[in-house]
Amino acid sequence: MDNSPRLAQISDKKDVLNFCKNTFSWGDYIHEVWDNWITEGNLIVVENEEIPISMAHAGFYPMEKMIWIEGIRVSEDFRKKGIAEKMIHHFEINAKSQEFKISRMLIASENIPSLTLAKKLGYEIISQWNYYSLESKQISSQNIDMSNSCLDECKELDVQNHHFVESWRWIPLTNERINKLNSENKIFCQKTNNKTIALGIITESESFENTIILEILSGIEPENMIKFVQNLAYEKNYSKIRILTELESLPQIKNLENKFPFYLMQKKLNLQI
Repeated sequence: MDNSPRLAQISDKKDVLNFCKNTFSWGDYIHEVWDNWITEGNLIVVENEEIPISMAHAGFYPMEKMIWIEGIRVSEDFRKKGIAEKMIHHFEINAKSQEFKISRMLIASENIPSLTLAKKLGYEIISQWNYYSLESKQISSQNIDMSNSCLDECKELDVQNHHFVESWRWIPLTNERINKLNSENKIFCQKTNNKTIALGIITESESFENTIILEILSGIEPENMIKFVQNLAYEKNYSKIRILTELESLPQIKNLENKFPFYLMQKKLNLQI
């Protein structure tokens, strides 16, 4: 077996999807993102007898000096052979060569093997995120008023401890990123008597099919924000809504399904290669 990662090719898709079906209790998502990741680049595989038996993808963020590692998969027959570790090291070396300072990944709380490996490689949990799913729905009877003039509220956040979720990649929420999101009208807030009671970012996923992502940054009463997103998704013909937040709980809303939590993992990269 050749353990050296190589760039994935379009023709690898069938072989890879064969071992990316029941990765989690609910299945897997690689079939949704494969084509997008091939186009984006930085999608790698490891072969055995010229057949892919593992894969991983990375997103590079030069402005934040960050690499995001995602989609690590190894065929069941080839696990515990150090293949996942080799793919992670491959990306880390690439990131160091570009003088990136941090590497990040997201791991589900139920994925004990991946959590164990990440900690072994020097990754630490920096925050826990709760994930909810919801279907789009027209709520015409609700008087939902949402503002996207929230730049001041967003800049009051401690940006060192907040993140922007872009297609399931947790990116540091810098002031530059806040200004960009604001110019794109992606920051929303809910106010009562001129007091902000919920603040969030709404984006349309570039990788996942028919999906709008609502990231709730802060809020004591985010119910109307969630309903606003239901309407927005319905109007734009998106079938799925993914809600991500560090808040411990959300209001009781019909069909709002609480999934298992995720851990945001980070490693500071030593730039000496």
